[in-house]
Amino acid sequence: MGGDQVEDKEGNKLQVNDIWEVIYTQRAIRYWAEEPIPRELIEKIIEAASKAPSGSNHQPWMFVVADRDPVKILLADALRNFYEGGQLRTLVESGQKTEDSSQRLMMSGAENFFTNLKTAPAIIIPCLYKLSSPTSETNTLVAGSSIYLAVQNMLLAARSLGLGTLMTTSHSLIEDVIRDVCKIPEDAHPAALIPIGFPAVKFGPTKRKPVKDIIVWNEWR
Repeated sequence: MGGDQVEDKEGNKLQVNDIWEVIYTQRAIRYWAEEPIPRELIEKIIEAASKAPSGSNHQPWMFVVADRDPVKILLADALRNFYEGGQLRTLVESGQKTEDSSQRLMMSGAENFFTNLKTAPAIIIPCLYKLSSPTSETNTLVAGSSIYLAVQNMLLAARSLGLGTLMTTSHSLIEDVIRDVCKIPEDAHPAALIPIGFPAVKFGPTKRKPVKDIIVWNEWR
């Protein structure tokens, strides 16, 4: 499967992959090459995010991109220090010793994320504006429905351009630091933390449950 091509700032051709190939090979990437990402590509990815639907077309989002030191390093160090200095590391290490293989894999992935975040060429923090709608303040599921549709667009667009991403909500562990370092106003809520870069590992395919195990026709039984 193939697709169109776009150019980076040096004029190099980049393949835009077929949407089905993108979806079927999208996976969390925790290892990145040292190659920097042209800002034009990041802007293209965030433009894809902006095409997502939102309630009443409010488009209640802003995307903070940390692609330079010291901002990127301050964020990565804060999260790693939180991990290494408290119960979270103990939880991860104990989880790596369990007989449950899926649990071990998850905990190993968590450790890799905390220790490797600094190597990501850029970190994107999608932020959700607090709206005046009564549901936006009281129903987090409804509020999040706008920003996370945009995030999924961004992840798929990145994969289409050969960039690896990982979405995590562990930013909440250091939200005060993120707000301070990135000067995020009080009326904006950081919704995720997404490192991005050219991957140092291969994309999918990923293991998922068969569709027959996750679909219900008409009535849940």
